[in-house]
Amino acid sequence: MNYKTAHEVKKILSSKDEWAFLDIRETAEYGGGHPFFVSHVPYSILEARIGLYVPGKHTKVILMDGGNGVSEKAAKHLEDLGYEDVVVLKWGVSAWKDVGYALYEGISAPSKSFGEVVEHELGTISITAPELKARMDKGDDNFIILDGRTPEEFNRMTIPSSTSCPNAELSLRYQAMLARPDQDIIVNCAGRTRSLIGAETLRRLGIPNKVYALENGTMGWKLAGLELEYGAKRSYPNDIDDNIVKDAGEKANQMIAEYDIPVISMADLNKWKNETNKTTFQYDIRSREEYEAGHINGFRHTPGGQLIQATDQWFATRNGRIVLYDNFKIRAVMTAIWLKGMGHDAYLLDPETVQELVHVGEFDIDVSGLEFINAEGLKNTDAMILDARSSEDYREGHIDGAIWTIRPQLSKIDIKGKPVVIASDLFTAQFIVKDLGGNAIISLTEPDEWKAAGLKMVSTPDSPPDSERIDFMFHTHGRHSGNMEHAREYLRWETGLMDQMDDQERGTLKPLRV
Repeated sequence: MNYKTAHEVKKILSSKDEWAFLDIRETAEYGGGHPFFVSHVPYSILEARIGLYVPGKHTKVILMDGGNGVSEKAAKHLEDLGYEDVVVLKWGVSAWKDVGYALYEGISAPSKSFGEVVEHELGTISITAPELKARMDKGDDNFIILDGRTPEEFNRMTIPSSTSCPNAELSLRYQAMLARPDQDIIVNCAGRTRSLIGAETLRRLGIPNKVYALENGTMGWKLAGLELEYGAKRSYPNDIDDNIVKDAGEKANQMIAEYDIPVISMADLNKWKNETNKTTFQYDIRSREEYEAGHINGFRHTPGGQLIQATDQWFATRNGRIVLYDNFKIRAVMTAIWLKGMGHDAYLLDPETVQELVHVGEFDIDVSGLEFINAEGLKNTDAMILDARSSEDYREGHIDGAIWTIRPQLSKIDIKGKPVVIASDLFTAQFIVKDLGGNAIISLTEPDEWKAAGLKMVSTPDSPPDSERIDFMFHTHGRHSGNMEHAREYLRWETGLMDQMDDQERGTLKPLRV
């Protein structure tokens, strides 16, 4: 471990060597402002996630905290895991701010900024909510609305009459969704990014249809005084006509040539995977159903639309390789085009060289050495109960006397050698047990089981106070639940991202042109 100043770290971010800049603060602190190039890997789950974000032990890892010493703890954990070059940003986030470098609120600044750059440079055409509603009211049926978010987000709320078609699927399935070949296509999301990227995905295909992004998405619709639809289940067709598949394959080959997308074989990939000085990420960008039906061993399910929407939430290592798999190719091609436009080194895995698919889970947790207690056991223990669930869950209901905590704040609790029970999910609890030196028992039971066992449950709507809820994203959190001021604030933030970027940050975002 060694220390670097903000100026020294900023210089590293221009290096062509592999590096990963991690904000290890918790959600509220991260959402309140962070550097452009960081990925958020909170200390509370650092060891569980570091292998996904930074798989190469050779990669330079830069840690940033709130200037409270948590980076030093994290550095020790990473060094114990074998990471060879761990750097701590001296004085944490305040050092970044004090020298005048920008801090970005919210999440996924690079991806959100890229959407704004795409609109600015490629001239994406948008339609406003009132304009779309006017077409609806006139009985105009010469358009379809495709919601480019995940099916779960679509189900929560969407534009009336829209159909779920996540951005990654657009290039493969749009033809099957048209009632008539000449219909206009309107792509929406919750705000701006996926609407813009989705619309430009279709425009890149060179289709004859007019393509629009719905300006400001569902938030813009609501701000215009219009009603959203809730609980919709309309979705893209799973089965695709052979002619569409053929067209998609031909278009993929054309775009591979036009955009100079490198294609590798399984033999190439296997060689890369054995290299110890270069990181290779492997992503399967097909639908969840396709992935679960069979996937290449070692590939992580990462729907292409979400990968572009939030690159920093999928990987932290910069200057590594990103290999994409799609048996129909076109989805991987479009994803590669956008990734390369964001400054990443993206490759397409030739599906014809893939011979074996597997059915294995993505994540496993080693429970050896951990001790557990059930609800009946809790009823009869005099142990100190540390509730490490979310602060929101704790407020709603917890065992009377239980103390809410989160891993970075353990040192604030005076345990005094008492027996300790951690009430939480296994993913979180395992690391709190580790920091306590293994002297704790885990309770995986939930409130209903606690109640059934006769444990007294209490709710505390104001405890912990907001000032201590470092696990909660306060930044415009009410925008999806009817808070119009939060929606306006979020859209102001998103449209203002380009003005925040400096030359180094802006220089990484260059949408590819043919």
